[in-house]
Amino acid sequence: MSRPMSIERVNEYGQNAVRIAIEDRAVLLETADLDAVIEHLSALRATMRPEVPKEPLRAHQYVIEIDPCWHAEKHPLHDGAVLFLRHSGLGWAGFALPTESLARLHHALTQQLEASLEVHGMLN
Repeated sequence: MSRPMSIERVNEYGQNAVRIAIEDRAVLLETADLDAVIEHLSALRATMRPEVPKEPLRAHQYVIEIDPCWHAEKHPLHDGAVLFLRHSGLGWAGFALPTESLARLHHALTQQLEASLEVHGMLN
């Protein structure tokens, strides 16, 4: 049985909201409610199979956040760091990276930075 669903942004009485309709039922979610639904859905998705692929799929068109806000700090309980990245639609996501992962990330980003500086003639 198919359940036609629609999701649209609405401006109900001057406040931004999202209207989700499934068949003859609908709900209007304001910003805080929508944030809670996104967070809850992402927690549920993390427990489902098949799992999210370990590598980005080349055929998928991902939404790319340009120059996102980020924050890094020492992990309070483990060796390594916590990296927070801000997506304008999904919010902040935190990633606990052990020291070995930090070293690999540092190496990968250094390679990208050096290549970018070379292209722009800024590398000696």
